Amino acid sequence: MIKWRIFLGAALGAGAVAASAGADPGTRSELTAIAGHGAGSVQVAPTAHDVVGPGTFDVQGTVNVHDAAANATFTVLRRVDLNPDGVCTGAPWLRLPPPNAPALTTSGGGAGALHFEISRGAPLLDGVSFDVQWRLEGSDGSVLQSDCFTVTVK
Repeated sequence: MIKWRIFLGAALGAGAVAASAGADPGTRSELTAIAGHGAGSVQVAPTAHDVVGPGTFDVQGTVNVHDAAANATFTVLRRVDLNPDGVCTGAPWLRLPPPNAPALTTSGGGAGALHFEISRGAPLLDGVSFDVQWRLEGSDGSVLQSDCFTVTVK
């Protein structure tokens, strides 16, 4: 009986540690179709890796698409708003910077994914927050878009 309680306590503790190791709240958003069809998600994880220089911004991210047209190419775009109020306004849509692939192509089943990394210097320094929104424009005319969400530089 005591061994069972120890095992159960260890298992519950490991689950709590694993749950706390996920992405920061608010760094994931669903992609919904505003034209055509498809769905998905975008998740970003700011890192403490200073690629550009000390105290600068580096983020790893993944875009996932499903229920889209087969063999469709989706250009991945983002817009950054330096006023972190949860409302993305006024900023132009930008492609992913090199050396990232600028687009993903879905499989015959209509699914695809793209991993990216973006590194920037000032004004994106440690502790600075900004809003970002993601948009995927498909070769079939579909447009998938995320909500606006706030990211804080680590």
